[in-house]
Amino acid sequence: MDDFDEIAYKKEKEDWVTGHSGGSMWEINFVTGVILSSYILWSALAKYTKVFNYATNDIGTLILEFIILVLPSVFACTVLSSYAFYINLLLISLSIFINSKFAPKPTKEEQEALKKKSKWEKGSDDEDGLESLLIKEGLDGIDDESSKIKLENNQRKPFLSVYRASMMILTCISILAVDFFVFPRRFAKSETFGTSLMDLGVGSFVFSSGIVAAKPFLKRPENRFKPLKGQLVKALKQTFPILSLGFIRLIMVKGVDYQEHVTEYGVHWNFFFTLGFLPIFVTLCRSLQKYMRFSIVGLFIAIFYQIALWRFGLEDYIQNAPRTNLINANREGIASFWGYLSIFLFAFDIGHYVLPLDPYFAFRQNRQIKKPKPKKLLMILFSWSILFWTGFIFTLISNIKVSRQMANLSYVFWVISFNTTFLSLFQAVELYYFTNYWKVYEKTVPNMVTALNDNGLTIFLIANILTGLINLSFRTIYTSGFLAEIIIIGYIFTVISVGMLLMKLEWKLKL
Repeated sequence: MDDFDEIAYKKEKEDWVTGHSGGSMWEINFVTGVILSSYILWSALAKYTKVFNYATNDIGTLILEFIILVLPSVFACTVLSSYAFYINLLLISLSIFINSKFAPKPTKEEQEALKKKSKWEKGSDDEDGLESLLIKEGLDGIDDESSKIKLENNQRKPFLSVYRASMMILTCISILAVDFFVFPRRFAKSETFGTSLMDLGVGSFVFSSGIVAAKPFLKRPENRFKPLKGQLVKALKQTFPILSLGFIRLIMVKGVDYQEHVTEYGVHWNFFFTLGFLPIFVTLCRSLQKYMRFSIVGLFIAIFYQIALWRFGLEDYIQNAPRTNLINANREGIASFWGYLSIFLFAFDIGHYVLPLDPYFAFRQNRQIKKPKPKKLLMILFSWSILFWTGFIFTLISNIKVSRQMANLSYVFWVISFNTTFLSLFQAVELYYFTNYWKVYEKTVPNMVTALNDNGLTIFLIANILTGLINLSFRTIYTSGFLAEIIIIGYIFTVISVGMLLMKLEWKLKL
């Protein structure tokens, strides 16, 4: 293969991922909904059948989880993208069949008891009388390490774990599949304006990170009031590995002359830089927490950023400025950072509701004890989603077109609206199948979900490395559909298997 062929192919690859305008939001909802439907099917099987052998956790269990939870999404993102609605219908129909065939039928006494009980009874939030169940929120006062681990595991929200793993699975599928023709171009990142699967995926990754970032402040509320200098030092330590990954990616891309989509983030900027700078700026925003909620800070940032785009020529600068210096060369990444910061702050605030068993725990004066209130959390998430969808509709009425490239106000509202809705749907599944997960031992999340959550950033890094290696080994845009599917399935299975191996070895790589 001569140099001319290499240069021509690189240009073709860049054109392949450039100039797209996205597709329908409804189609995006159907495609992302496949993984929710897959979880419903897994829940029905795990709850009412014995098809999973979790006693031994053998390779058969991993393969079965992969077939149920991952394969449908691979097909929905590629060769069966036009049939995503029917994939959802099939998975949900199978779940309904399993429920009707294997779920135990309630006795007449149980039916009468359910009729008498108010659906949203005040002061109690489950069917087994949780009024007597008090769970200590903090883990600091527990001396016995095994009890501490058990309590911490019981406090993990199954729906949150599955939601975060779902975002990771869809992200990992998309970053490789986009290089093959089996991945529809309407799912690729939009050039300037538009909505696509990958546009949503980038914002959802930031949102998911923001949710869990609230955990240290719930476990130790005094962290909020430490001196700013000390918080900044900690944030810099936290961000150093991620920024290092950004520089490593930059050097590798430039070193091997890898194809680049310059108008995505800029000449040198990449998504690792966006992720790396978030903790620093979130720390700076903490000085305002005495006066307003983090979501309000995020809203102000998004609004002022949109005003700058509209009234101060920032949008024209992003689209047309010559790349004459370092700032201009990376204007897309630097400007869009403010939109992602807004998304992160909204998610950070929502995390204060989602992470505790009691959604109002962070806002109570007495934080020593609390009762789990999952139904209350569902109501809160549903209310948030209505509020954000209303805001999103308002931005569209105001003629603010969705732009991932600029991460403008409509993009911010779209990402938050989708993710709060998705969270509420996952929790609804949890409430249906695993009502008292904190009291009764049940297998509430698949093994691969735990593996992906334990080493999320490591898995994301591995997926990026494998994506690069595959692109250097194959001329992806000329690969046949059958071979492309085999490569994508093998790749995502490898990524998940690495996560499973790390979990089995009890390695948690902190990046």
